[in-house]
Amino acid sequence: MDAQNPFQPPSAELTQQTETTQAPLYKVGAVALATFFGSPLAGAYLLGRNLQALGRGGETGGVWGIAIALFVVGMALAFILPESVPALPFTVAQVVGMFALTQQRIGPAMILHGEQGGLLYSNWRALGIGLLFGLAVVAALLAVAIPLVLLELI
Repeated sequence: MDAQNPFQPPSAELTQQTETTQAPLYKVGAVALATFFGSPLAGAYLLGRNLQALGRGGETGGVWGIAIALFVVGMALAFILPESVPALPFTVAQVVGMFALTQQRIGPAMILHGEQGGLLYSNWRALGIGLLFGLAVVAALLAVAIPLVLLELI
């Protein structure tokens, strides 16, 4: 009697369909580190680089939009709220937001990249990029604030 077992699972080869790359990627924590030192704009830059390396460069516009919105909201709150309100919770909120966005966008791809022994950029590199973005933000703020102070508008 050659009856087939009705409880036998179908015989099919299972493959995991996800992005891989040979290019080095920034760790999820590196995006958070760059965000802490250089605003969500630095985090968006690193996340955008990862997306491009994974062949998903079309998603970078959305990432930049979210990062710019986080940055603008943070800056608006900094100018609106009194000086007695500490700034650290807003910085932490931006870092957590960019970390969650990175996890949501490339978390599974990062796990697969690590399992396959993929290369990763150093966190020091991410820190340097974050510091450069931080300098650019400070320079832009000073370029706006100095003339306003000289004209006695603020």
